[in-house]
Amino acid sequence: MKKLIAIFFFILMISCGKENQKNQHSDPVVSAIPPYDTVAIDSFSAGATSVDVARKIRISSLQYQDSLRQVQKKLEEEKLLNKVKEEKEKVAKETKDKNEKVEEIKKKTTEIPASQSTVNP
Repeated sequence: MKKLIAIFFFILMISCGKENQKNQHSDPVVSAIPPYDTVAIDSFSAGATSVDVARKIRISSLQYQDSLRQVQKKLEEEKLLNKVKEEKEKVAKETKDKNEKVEEIKKKTTEIPASQSTVNP
C-alpha cells in the first residue's frame, strides 16, 4: 500500500510539473519580458554624476557664462564692422558713379562744341 501511494504521489508531481512548463513557454507576455533588469546605468562608480547633471553644473558656472558673453560681444562687433564696411562700400560706389557721370557729361559738352566748329567753317 505504501508503494502504491508513493507511486501515485510521484506520478502526480511529474504531471503537475509538465503542465506548468507548458504554460510558461506558451505565454507570449512572459517570454517577451527578459528575466533580468534592462535599465540603463549612466556610471559605474559610486561618486560619479550623470551627464545631464554635469552639463547643468557647467552651464551654471560663472566662467561658462562669461565665455558666452564674450562670444556674443565678438559677434555683435563683427556685425557692426560688417555694416560699417558695407556702408563705406556703398558710399564709395555712389561717389564713383557720380564721378563717372560727371566725366561723361564733361566729355559730351566738350565734344559738342568741337563738332559745331567743324560744321560751321
